[in-house]
Amino acid sequence: MSGKVALQLNAIVGVASTVAASAMMWLLLTRPADVAVTVANRDYEALVVAIGHQLGTWIHALLRYV
Repeated sequence: MSGKVALQLNAIVGVASTVAASAMMWLLLTRPADVAVTVANRDYEALVVAIGHQLGTWIHALLRYV
């Protein structure tokens, strides 16, 4: 693997983790009780679905302007 490919892969992973962390913080700020109950019950699948739904909402909002 060349250095250029490694840097591109690192950038993609960095952006993806930043977006996922932003979605998690958004959920924590907008629906703290739901996140707390989900984490307390160790039902992480519901949390992943909520993050996916939030990311879909953001993408839909961005594509509306294109």
